Amino acid sequence: MTFDEIISPLTREQFLKEYKGKKHFTIRSERPIFDYLFDWKQFDEYCNSWGIGGHDRMPQLQVVEDKGKWCKKKDAPKYIYSKTEDPKYQARSGYLAWKNGHSFILALSEFLNKEMWNQCEEFEKVYGRGQANLYCSGKKDADVFTIHADSTDNFLLHVEGQVKWNMYNEWSPHKGEFTLRESFVLSPGDLLYIPKGMYHNTETLSPRISISFHFHEPDGFHKKREEWLDWRP
Repeated sequence: MTFDEIISPLTREQFLKEYKGKKHFTIRSERPIFDYLFDWKQFDEYCNSWGIGGHDRMPQLQVVEDKGKWCKKKDAPKYIYSKTEDPKYQARSGYLAWKNGHSFILALSEFLNKEMWNQCEEFEKVYGRGQANLYCSGKKDADVFTIHADSTDNFLLHVEGQVKWNMYNEWSPHKGEFTLRESFVLSPGDLLYIPKGMYHNTETLSPRISISFHFHEPDGFHKKREEWLDWRP
Protein backbone atom coordinates (compact mmCIF):
# COMPACT_ATOMS: atom_id res chain seq x y z
CA MET A 1 0.00 0.00 0.00
CA THR A 2 1.28 3.47 -0.79
CA PHE A 3 1.67 6.06 1.95
CA ASP A 4 -1.37 7.94 0.64
CA GLU A 5 -3.46 4.75 0.71
CA ILE A 6 -2.32 4.00 4.26
CA ILE A 7 -3.42 7.38 5.66
CA SER A 8 -6.62 7.71 3.59
CA PRO A 9 -9.08 9.42 4.04
CA LEU A 10 -6.50 11.95 5.26
CA THR A 11 -4.50 13.60 2.52
CA ARG A 12 -0.75 13.93 2.76
CA GLU A 13 -1.18 17.70 3.05
CA GLN A 14 -3.54 17.24 6.02
CA PHE A 15 -1.15 14.81 7.67
CA LEU A 16 1.83 17.14 7.36
CA LYS A 17 -0.08 20.24 8.45
CA GLU A 18 -2.31 18.92 11.23
CA TYR A 19 -0.79 15.73 12.62
CA LYS A 20 2.89 15.13 11.92
CA GLY A 21 4.82 15.69 15.12
CA LYS A 22 1.70 17.16 16.80
CA LYS A 23 -0.91 14.54 17.63
CA HIS A 24 -1.86 10.94 17.08
CA PHE A 25 -4.68 9.65 14.92
CA THR A 26 -6.40 6.36 14.16
CA ILE A 27 -7.94 5.11 10.94
CA ARG A 28 -10.50 2.35 11.29
CA SER A 29 -11.10 -0.50 8.88
CA GLU A 30 -14.06 -2.85 8.57
CA ARG A 31 -11.81 -5.71 7.46
CA PRO A 32 -8.29 -7.02 8.25
CA ILE A 33 -6.52 -5.23 5.42
CA PHE A 34 -3.03 -5.84 6.85
CA ASP A 35 -3.27 -9.62 7.26
CA TYR A 36 -1.18 -10.18 4.10
CA LEU A 37 1.87 -8.78 5.90
CA PHE A 38 2.23 -11.44 8.61
CA ASP A 39 0.20 -14.14 10.38
CA TRP A 40 0.41 -16.74 13.14
CA LYS A 41 1.66 -19.40 10.72
CA GLN A 42 4.72 -17.29 9.91
CA PHE A 43 5.23 -16.55 13.61
CA ASP A 44 5.15 -20.28 14.38
CA GLU A 45 7.69 -21.02 11.64
CA TYR A 46 9.94 -18.19 12.82
CA CYS A 47 9.97 -19.33 16.45
CA ASN A 48 10.56 -22.96 15.49
CA SER A 49 13.81 -21.92 13.79
CA TRP A 50 15.22 -21.11 17.25
CA GLY A 51 18.22 -23.33 17.92
CA ILE A 52 17.90 -25.59 14.87
CA GLY A 53 21.25 -27.27 14.30
CA GLY A 54 22.82 -25.10 16.98
CA HIS A 55 22.69 -22.04 14.70
CA ASP A 56 21.32 -18.60 15.53
CA ARG A 57 18.61 -18.00 12.91
CA MET A 58 16.76 -15.26 14.77
CA PRO A 59 19.25 -12.86 16.41
CA GLN A 60 16.86 -9.90 16.51
CA LEU A 61 14.29 -11.50 18.83
CA GLN A 62 13.39 -9.54 21.97
CA VAL A 63 11.25 -10.81 24.84
CA VAL A 64 9.25 -8.36 26.97
CA GLU A 65 9.48 -9.22 30.67
CA ASP A 66 7.75 -7.65 33.64
CA LYS A 67 10.86 -5.57 34.40
CA GLY A 68 12.03 -4.71 30.90
CA LYS A 69 13.10 -6.78 27.93
CA TRP A 70 15.60 -9.46 26.98
CA CYS A 71 17.38 -9.01 23.64
CA LYS A 72 18.65 -12.24 22.11
CA LYS A 73 21.47 -10.51 20.26
CA LYS A 74 22.75 -8.49 23.24
CA ASP A 75 21.76 -10.37 26.37
CA ALA A 76 22.15 -14.10 25.60
CA PRO A 77 22.65 -16.25 27.59
CA LYS A 78 21.32 -14.09 30.44
CA TYR A 79 17.73 -15.20 30.24
CA ILE A 80 14.87 -15.27 32.67
CA TYR A 81 14.34 -19.04 32.32
CA SER A 82 17.69 -20.25 31.03
CA LYS A 83 21.31 -19.38 31.78
CA THR A 84 22.78 -21.68 29.16
CA GLU A 85 24.26 -20.67 25.82
CA ASP A 86 22.92 -23.84 24.18
CA PRO A 87 20.34 -22.59 21.62
CA LYS A 88 18.07 -25.61 22.00
CA TYR A 89 17.68 -24.95 25.74
CA GLN A 90 17.18 -21.25 25.12
CA ALA A 91 14.44 -22.16 22.63
CA ARG A 92 12.61 -24.29 25.20
CA SER A 93 12.91 -21.45 27.71
CA GLY A 94 11.60 -19.01 25.14
CA TYR A 95 8.60 -21.25 24.56
CA LEU A 96 7.84 -21.29 28.28
CA ALA A 97 8.18 -17.49 28.40
CA TRP A 98 5.70 -17.16 25.53
CA LYS A 99 3.19 -19.48 27.20
CA ASN A 100 3.61 -17.56 30.47
CA GLY A 101 2.57 -14.29 28.87
CA HIS A 102 5.77 -12.57 27.74
CA SER A 103 5.31 -10.64 24.50
CA PHE A 104 7.79 -11.17 21.65
CA ILE A 105 9.26 -8.43 19.49
CA LEU A 106 10.61 -9.47 16.10
CA ALA A 107 12.88 -6.53 15.30
CA LEU A 108 13.92 -5.73 11.72
CA SER A 109 11.00 -7.84 10.56
CA GLU A 110 10.96 -6.24 7.11
CA PHE A 111 13.58 -8.86 6.24
CA LEU A 112 11.13 -11.71 6.92
CA ASN A 113 9.08 -11.39 3.76
CA LYS A 114 8.72 -9.32 0.62
CA GLU A 115 5.38 -7.83 1.67
CA MET A 116 6.83 -6.09 4.74
CA TRP A 117 9.92 -5.11 2.77
CA ASN A 118 7.75 -3.41 0.15
CA GLN A 119 5.62 -1.70 2.80
CA CYS A 120 8.72 -0.32 4.49
CA GLU A 121 9.94 0.92 1.13
CA GLU A 122 6.65 2.74 0.51
CA PHE A 123 6.98 4.63 3.81
CA GLU A 124 10.56 5.52 2.92
CA LYS A 125 9.36 7.40 -0.14
CA VAL A 126 8.04 9.96 2.35
CA TYR A 127 10.39 9.45 5.32
CA GLY A 128 14.04 8.49 5.59
CA ARG A 129 15.35 4.97 6.21
CA GLY A 130 13.35 2.96 8.73
CA GLN A 131 12.37 -0.50 9.88
CA ALA A 132 9.47 -2.72 10.88
CA ASN A 133 9.09 -4.38 14.29
CA LEU A 134 6.52 -7.09 14.96
CA TYR A 135 4.83 -7.10 18.37
CA CYS A 136 3.28 -10.47 19.18
CA SER A 137 1.44 -11.49 22.36
CA GLY A 138 -0.06 -14.90 23.02
CA LYS A 139 -2.73 -14.04 25.55
CA LYS A 140 -4.81 -11.38 27.26
CA ASP A 141 -2.88 -9.21 29.76
CA ALA A 142 0.50 -10.25 28.35
CA ASP A 143 3.67 -8.48 29.50
CA VAL A 144 4.10 -5.26 27.53
CA PHE A 145 6.19 -2.11 27.85
CA THR A 146 5.34 0.44 30.51
CA ILE A 147 4.58 4.07 29.58
CA HIS A 148 7.23 5.26 27.14
CA ALA A 149 7.89 7.53 24.16
CA ASP A 150 9.63 6.64 20.89
CA SER A 151 12.43 8.57 19.23
CA THR A 152 10.85 8.34 15.76
CA ASP A 153 7.42 8.72 14.17
CA ASN A 154 5.56 5.43 14.39
CA PHE A 155 2.86 3.93 12.15
CA LEU A 156 1.22 0.96 13.87
CA LEU A 157 -0.59 -1.44 11.52
CA HIS A 158 -2.80 -3.79 13.54
CA VAL A 159 -2.98 -7.32 12.12
CA GLU A 160 -4.55 -9.71 14.65
CA GLY A 161 -6.52 -9.56 17.91
CA GLN A 162 -7.40 -6.52 20.00
CA VAL A 163 -5.18 -4.11 21.94
CA LYS A 164 -6.12 -1.23 24.19
CA TRP A 165 -3.97 1.84 23.66
CA ASN A 166 -3.47 4.62 26.20
CA MET A 167 -2.17 7.95 24.91
CA TYR A 168 -0.87 10.60 27.33
CA ASN A 169 -0.67 14.38 27.27
CA GLU A 170 3.03 14.48 28.12
CA TRP A 171 5.89 14.54 25.62
CA SER A 172 9.49 13.43 25.91
CA PRO A 173 11.47 14.34 27.90
CA HIS A 174 9.17 14.23 30.91
CA LYS A 175 9.57 13.27 34.55
CA GLY A 176 6.70 12.90 36.95
CA GLU A 177 3.08 11.87 36.70
CA PHE A 178 1.31 11.13 33.43
CA THR A 179 -2.19 12.33 32.53
CA LEU A 180 -4.34 10.27 30.20
CA ARG A 181 -5.27 11.92 26.93
CA GLU A 182 -7.28 9.14 25.27
CA SER A 183 -7.88 5.37 25.41
CA PHE A 184 -9.16 3.24 22.54
CA VAL A 185 -9.07 -0.32 21.21
CA LEU A 186 -7.45 -1.34 17.92
CA SER A 187 -8.86 -4.24 15.92
CA PRO A 188 -7.53 -6.01 12.80
CA GLY A 189 -7.08 -3.57 9.92
CA ASP A 190 -6.84 -0.45 12.09
CA LEU A 191 -3.98 2.06 11.84
CA LEU A 192 -2.47 4.25 14.56
CA TYR A 193 -0.01 7.09 14.03
CA ILE A 194 2.11 8.05 17.05
CA PRO A 195 4.29 11.15 16.66
CA LYS A 196 7.84 11.13 17.92
CA GLY A 197 8.08 11.81 21.65
CA MET A 198 4.45 11.16 22.58
CA TYR A 199 4.03 8.92 25.64
CA HIS A 200 1.86 5.82 25.33
CA ASN A 201 1.40 2.23 26.49
CA THR A 202 -0.78 -0.78 25.67
CA GLU A 203 -2.86 -3.56 27.21
CA THR A 204 -3.46 -6.79 25.31
CA LEU A 205 -7.11 -7.86 25.25
CA SER A 206 -6.42 -11.08 23.33
CA PRO A 207 -3.60 -12.74 21.39
CA ARG A 208 -2.37 -10.10 18.97
CA ILE A 209 -0.01 -9.21 16.12
CA SER A 210 0.88 -5.56 15.51
CA ILE A 211 3.51 -4.16 13.14
CA SER A 212 5.30 -0.95 14.01
CA PHE A 213 6.85 0.90 11.07
CA HIS A 214 9.08 3.72 12.26
CA PHE A 215 11.45 5.98 10.41
CA HIS A 216 14.20 8.57 10.57
CA GLU A 217 13.55 11.93 9.01
CA PRO A 218 15.13 12.42 5.57
CA ASP A 219 18.66 13.63 6.21
CA GLY A 220 20.79 12.57 3.27
CA PHE A 221 22.77 10.24 5.54
CA HIS A 222 20.70 7.08 5.59
CA LYS A 223 21.01 5.14 2.37
CA LYS A 224 18.10 4.16 0.16
CA ARG A 225 16.76 0.67 0.80
CA GLU A 226 18.44 -2.04 -1.22
CA GLU A 227 16.49 -3.73 -3.98
CA TRP A 228 14.59 -6.91 -3.13
CA LEU A 229 16.16 -9.50 -5.42
CA ASP A 230 14.06 -12.27 -6.93
CA TRP A 231 16.05 -15.48 -6.45
CA ARG A 232 13.39 -17.77 -7.84
CA PRO A 233 14.48 -19.82 -10.87
